Amino acid sequence: MGFIFFTALLATAYLILQLFYLWHWKKTPKLEVPVDYIPYTHFSVVVVARNEENTIEACLQSILKQHYPPDLFEVIIINDRSTDNTVEIINSIQSPAMRLYHLSDFAEMLHPPAFKKSAIELAIRQARYDWIVMTDADCITPSEWLRTLAYSQLVTKSVFLAAPALYVSRHSMLEKMQEMELMILMLITAAGIRSGLHDMANGANMTFSKKAFLAVGGYKDNFQYASGDDMFLVEKMRSAFPALISFVKSNNAVVKSMPHQDWSSLLKQRIRWAGKNKGLRNPVIRLIWTFVGFYHVAIVIAILLALIQLSTLWPVLILVSSKWIADAILLHQTSRFFKGKSMLGDFVPLELMYTFYILLLGWNLMIGRKGDW
Repeated sequence: MGFIFFTALLATAYLILQLFYLWHWKKTPKLEVPVDYIPYTHFSVVVVARNEENTIEACLQSILKQHYPPDLFEVIIINDRSTDNTVEIINSIQSPAMRLYHLSDFAEMLHPPAFKKSAIELAIRQARYDWIVMTDADCITPSEWLRTLAYSQLVTKSVFLAAPALYVSRHSMLEKMQEMELMILMLITAAGIRSGLHDMANGANMTFSKKAFLAVGGYKDNFQYASGDDMFLVEKMRSAFPALISFVKSNNAVVKSMPHQDWSSLLKQRIRWAGKNKGLRNPVIRLIWTFVGFYHVAIVIAILLALIQLSTLWPVLILVSSKWIADAILLHQTSRFFKGKSMLGDFVPLELMYTFYILLLGWNLMIGRKGDW
């Protein structure tokens, strides 16, 4: 009876947390850009590339083909020590809007192991304009991307805009699982920002003021972490400009990339991402990730106890049903918003795979496995 009560409390906490996120996602206004809106904001679009020969051309072409006045934006590419044909491909694209810099040429800017942060600071130093737009070299941007970001900044007056980044899955369940995870993460990002509970951002799609970046000291005190260029920055922005952080809830602002094709590369990336968590000042995110991980462990424990007949199936039913109901609601909301259709057809196998993924990730973190860059 005590274990049943404990699992009921755990399930209730999970439901409350997810409903909290859903409420604030619903309250985050959808951004509609007027047809007659004429932008005037200058942007410096920054792309950091390291061995991206397979994606860099499509990325840059999508940026250069923006429905945005060409005299209002520039594209700054920082080559982060690429050893493939990335540089040759960049040089083959003829555009007066583009400028290429090699991070290795600026020894004074290098802060190992934080090479991406070093590259971003170099790009900001070289930027002509105050508004910086970040995306990744493997992302495709929609044609209304810059126009949507400009209008969002005009409406919100924010100094930092977090915008959605999604995966495009094809057929494999591993790809669909990553797509599901990232869509729900966008809902959590928007809800966290609106509620003030915590701040998150994705470095593949964020916009901020150069003046504000310099005012918060850039990435000072964060260079000991290889990742976190997004999370550390939005946290600093919230501290300095508490009312000027926003999420761009618009399909016209979504950048897309391909998910990982195998378990090994996925885990290495997620382990690298997890490495920055201990450097975040707000403990709420760490507590929530720990809670979610513990919840999945509790499911496994409940199943094992039921199998050896030390407990009934009720704890399993309580934990699983509560989680699946809450997750289904969030997945339905996000997939309908971002894709125009629901992903619930694959929900059960995706949930089972996600539980395995969380447990596997937790195990790798516990044994001290290192991520990649």
